[in-house]
Amino acid sequence: MDNLKQSRTSRLKAAVYQKTPAPLLPSKPKLLTALIIIQVIALLLSSEWREYNIAWVLLGASIPVAGWLIMRWRIYSSVFIISSQNTPKISDPRWEEFSFKGWGDEKMKGQFLKSESNSKDMVLYLHGYNSSLGNGESRCQHMNSIGLNVVGLDQRGFGDQKGRYEWTILKVIADIELLLEKVPETLGFTPENLWIYGHSMGGFLTIRLSSHKSGWWGDKMRGIILESPATSFPLIIEKKLPGRAVMASPWVRHVLRREYQRIHPDLNIGYANSQIPFWGIPEVPILVMQAKNDETLGNEHFDLLIEHFGEIAEIEVLENMPHTSRVDVKERRDILEKWLASASS
Repeated sequence: MDNLKQSRTSRLKAAVYQKTPAPLLPSKPKLLTALIIIQVIALLLSSEWREYNIAWVLLGASIPVAGWLIMRWRIYSSVFIISSQNTPKISDPRWEEFSFKGWGDEKMKGQFLKSESNSKDMVLYLHGYNSSLGNGESRCQHMNSIGLNVVGLDQRGFGDQKGRYEWTILKVIADIELLLEKVPETLGFTPENLWIYGHSMGGFLTIRLSSHKSGWWGDKMRGIILESPATSFPLIIEKKLPGRAVMASPWVRHVLRREYQRIHPDLNIGYANSQIPFWGIPEVPILVMQAKNDETLGNEHFDLLIEHFGEIAEIEVLENMPHTSRVDVKERRDILEKWLASASS
């Protein structure tokens, strides 16, 4: 069985798949936290212990350690734990749910919206951070209305999907690669043409997947659509870090690197190179639809995209389209239809 699992994932290229090993010893942060708690309890409960100078010396020495542990936890929880969100659920009754095994052989759910024209073309829709498939449902319905089979999912940790704890973007990518492996069985046929549509962080995932094609879909990919995409993981993290943690960036990078190496012992992506162009440069047609006033990502991600993809992508800046996928505009739909018609001809 283990050999079968290894052969299943050995063909996949965009993520990492080795399961996090169980630690033999408690981690230093957990051990230090336990020692501080024991000290505080001893001071509260033992009057004899309070009479010793060493007790107060140890408490004084623990204060900066406690501050370090608190800040470390805030960094960890900001990056590796997804906060609970009330995001819209899909409402179209035509969606068909299917199950697949994601990273670590964890059971996950995908959704399939069948083409009514019996087309064998497919688009995979990937939503953004703190979002869900429900937020992007109108986009999926639009693509389905022009004849495409649509596959999507609530990504790990969002919507109805499990996986909020020890969340990493590499797990999300692995989930999506394994979902794609399940598609021919789910649809009952192997799609003849595949596009991936990624919004915000979904665009970041799309860039990685389309730059490291594998499996049946590697030869079927005809292009990608990026809507207001993220292009740099470090830029995302800087916006998520609490308070002034970003000012201690070398230490923050150290914490993130150690945690990623613990979670992913087969790590093949570092903090510094988790951005374009190191993240990947797709060798397929690219359509970019960018909100002119991106209230969520600002201009930094788009500037990085222009620098590296400016000559290989068709880029449309939409005046009246906000970043959020909860809002759709006719201009976006018209641009997408025209581009897909050209790509299909």
